[in-house]
Amino acid sequence: MTTMKIEHDAFETLLKRKGVSKKAFSAYSGIPYFTVAGWKKSGYVPAYAMVLLRQMPAQKEYVTAAKLIEAGLPKAILWNNDPQKKVASDIFIVATLQRAYNDFVVDKLTKFFGREAILAALLKHKACLSDELIERVANYLQTYKAV
Repeated sequence: MTTMKIEHDAFETLLKRKGVSKKAFSAYSGIPYFTVAGWKKSGYVPAYAMVLLRQMPAQKEYVTAAKLIEAGLPKAILWNNDPQKKVASDIFIVATLQRAYNDFVVDKLTKFFGREAILAALLKHKACLSDELIERVANYLQTYKAV
């Protein structure tokens, strides 16, 4: 039995179009990062990886406080007081969690950005975060069910 493989360029193109990094895809799919990165060398990607990537929500690269307020986050917990200033999503996620962690905040952030974006932001900035915060958010996300 042969496994269907897709050209690596098609995978890279879809990653770029969705605004997703290989690390974020790895976190989303559960496929080890070194495996994902290794596909470039072979020139091919397993078909199942393309299916997972198509199902993965697109990443919001930048966000404004106004958009999060519209999504239901209280203005008082946001560290960015300029409602129209564009901020990198991962920075916004981490800064908001550092300022006001609770299940309500994680729920609102997850509904807005997606579970994978929250996990990717935690991984990217883990050196700046307490182990306790990472553990609490990760535990919440394991039981999270979108409504």
